Amino acid sequence: MSGCDGILMQAPLYLSGEMAASDRDAFAAHLARCPVCAAKLAEDRAIDAALRSALSDFAPDTGRLELTVRQKIALDRRRRRWAGVAVLAATAALLTVAVIGWRSWTRSPQWYADAALDHRKEVVEVQPRRWRSSPSELARLAEQYGLQFSQATGMAAAGYRLERAKICAIAGQRMLHLVFGNGTQKYSIFVAPHSARRERSRPFRQGDERVAEFNTDHFRGLVVSDSSAEECAELARVAERQL
Repeated sequence: MSGCDGILMQAPLYLSGEMAASDRDAFAAHLARCPVCAAKLAEDRAIDAALRSALSDFAPDTGRLELTVRQKIALDRRRRRWAGVAVLAATAALLTVAVIGWRSWTRSPQWYADAALDHRKEVVEVQPRRWRSSPSELARLAEQYGLQFSQATGMAAAGYRLERAKICAIAGQRMLHLVFGNGTQKYSIFVAPHSARRERSRPFRQGDERVAEFNTDHFRGLVVSDSSAEECAELARVAERQL
């Protein structure tokens, strides 16, 4: 490896760690005696650092893409140096937007996660909790949340009945947790007063459970079950019709 042009052409391999060990020794020796090449390599390292900072700790593996961009910059360095830097910056910005969008689409809201966890611990794993199960107790709990007892029991899907209820905290909000069963299967409904109707989200898978949202002008809630997405969405529609 000799000459500054050859050094600059090989810089992307050196920065990405893909250069052979023997070539790295020669490369480093040239940098030690050539301040011009050393300065240009320092600039490339600064670009890499800016890229990592832009993508933060959730960046995907973009090593191959970064290598390709750096090689392009090296080829056009003398002719379009600043244009190459702009291309790299734009690539970083686009990757950041894509990653944020992907994470927002695939990550469920916190109250979905909290509801699924409560259902898992309290219904599936049957961890000790203080439930209310008599009709009079269930009616009083429903009334606290602005529900008639007939509305609470009417949220049950065909073949199911309201078995028990309690108050719990979901994403910082107190909600009424209702458990419905048919003798072999159970599902949960979490419901609380709400001031405005909003668009219903698609069902999410959260661990082993499905979570579907429902809402009306006065209430919002979640259904958590181990059924399919379509069945869980239908359970949510049944509950919504009662409110």
